[in-house]
Amino acid sequence: MTEKHEEVQMWLEKMFAGDDVPEFELNASNITLLYNLMKCNEQADKDTQVLVEDYQLKAEEYNIEARRCEGVLKKMNLSIASLSQAGVISLRVIANLALILQVRDTTDTSFLLAMRHLEDEIYKVEEARIKEERNLQTLIDKIKVAMVKQSHLKKAMEVLEQKAACQQPETEKRTKDIHFIRSKAKEYKDKIKQMQTTLHTLKVDPSIYHHSLVKSSKELEKLQEELSPLQVKLQTYSSLPPVGIRCHK
Repeated sequence: MTEKHEEVQMWLEKMFAGDDVPEFELNASNITLLYNLMKCNEQADKDTQVLVEDYQLKAEEYNIEARRCEGVLKKMNLSIASLSQAGVISLRVIANLALILQVRDTTDTSFLLAMRHLEDEIYKVEEARIKEERNLQTLIDKIKVAMVKQSHLKKAMEVLEQKAACQQPETEKRTKDIHFIRSKAKEYKDKIKQMQTTLHTLKVDPSIYHHSLVKSSKELEKLQEELSPLQVKLQTYSSLPPVGIRCHK
């Protein structure tokens, strides 16, 4: 059992005042949680004890002040019973005010100092309130801007979804076409390889290959272009009469 566990166990036994402590799973997480709770409880007890002692001290001071006031009244042959109703009300107001302001006595100086302190507190609270209002307004403005952006994004998303729905058939068709073209390209590529292998195996003359035929076709076209003027000239000679031909000879 660790030191922290021992402290927690003693605190639990003290809290349950002799009753059985409920069982709980012993692990580091639970011990740490209970230990922190114990420390918070002990600090709260200390704070409460300080407040109790302060109230007891104030009560003693008020009793002393009350006895002093009572002695003064006796010397003046006055008592609470001899005071008018307005006087009793005034005394009660002063007493309540002293309690609210937490003054040590009922002298003018104590009341003035307490009032000044209260005014300072009111000023600080007012400043804090104004600051919180500004922060709140800033937050509200940011929320409004965020809501507008959210609305725009929502509309944009709806438009995109509609476009996507409209374009889905075309997209699917294009996808199918792409798959078909790729499949055909692969098929043709495989056939070309197969045919090249076959041609190589059969030792076919390369001159009959497509590129050779294309080259021959171009050469033939060139020859035809060169023969074309000669054919025209030959046709011219053929159109001449026989006499003309003999004279030409």
